[in-house]
Amino acid sequence: MKTFSIMNAAAEPFRLVGRRPLATIVWGLVLLAPGLLVFGAMMPLLGEMFAGGLDPTAFGPDADPETILFGDDMASMMQFQIWSNLGQLLGCVSLLLVTTAIIRGVFAGRKSERAFFLRIGMTELQVAVVGLAVTVGFCLVAMIAILLAGGIGFAVWQLGDPWRWLLTIAMGVGVVLGLMLLWGRLSLLAPASVHYRAFAFEEGWKLGRGKTWSLLGLWLILFVIAIMVGIAFMILFFIVMLVVGGGAQATGPEAVEAWVEGVLKQPALLAGIALVLLIPVAWLQGFSQALFTAPYAHVVQALAGRDEPAKVAEEFH
Repeated sequence: MKTFSIMNAAAEPFRLVGRRPLATIVWGLVLLAPGLLVFGAMMPLLGEMFAGGLDPTAFGPDADPETILFGDDMASMMQFQIWSNLGQLLGCVSLLLVTTAIIRGVFAGRKSERAFFLRIGMTELQVAVVGLAVTVGFCLVAMIAILLAGGIGFAVWQLGDPWRWLLTIAMGVGVVLGLMLLWGRLSLLAPASVHYRAFAFEEGWKLGRGKTWSLLGLWLILFVIAIMVGIAFMILFFIVMLVVGGGAQATGPEAVEAWVEGVLKQPALLAGIALVLLIPVAWLQGFSQALFTAPYAHVVQALAGRDEPAKVAEEFH
């Protein structure tokens, strides 16, 4: 029976971005593009809003952010909602394109890339349908599991201590563990759809048979890696802020606020900083998506092998 190495799968994102650094940046830019486009389109609206000032009476514990920003200006509020919805839609499309491109990149190995593996075709449709079905199905299963656990928990709560606490904690852990195991199996469906070039619900599910606990271990390792990468970039960002802000005296909140206000008064400087940060931020965005996509593509490649070489190879020629 075919198997896979958890550590090799966890290392796949690093191999992928090492082989294709430019593609990683492009993938990040594609993911960032919807937000940047929507923000740019909304700049005039935001400028008018801040020029008019915020309504101080709108603030409160139950305040609506849109009410704080726009007050009674329904036209601006509707325009803001339209752009926000458009941004979310474009974000879903960009996520689909990049996810499929990353899977192709893993399957291609060291083969030459074409347009950074970004395509719009039948494969994207298959991944979109599978991804939507997985998301909806997982949410339904999670909701049912939580409701059942809540009902059982209410029933066992009538027991005395410490049994009710032990049973409640055990059920909570069981629900979370079960959902994590399920998600590990479901994570193979999208890469399997790219591999088989089909709606690979059955094929992807079968590939994970007998590998459920290994897939859970892989997910936990990826989670730890994500935390470590996040901490590293936070430290790096803090160091950069110290250097740009003038050293240790910039660590106070007043100094940081003064620095931000000074930058905002210089649009050219702000644009320059944004351009300088765009590349590393795009790389980080592309790597973050590869971190939780490439390992499962590696698993599918290891478990499925090359049983459909004609179909797989056709993607890269």
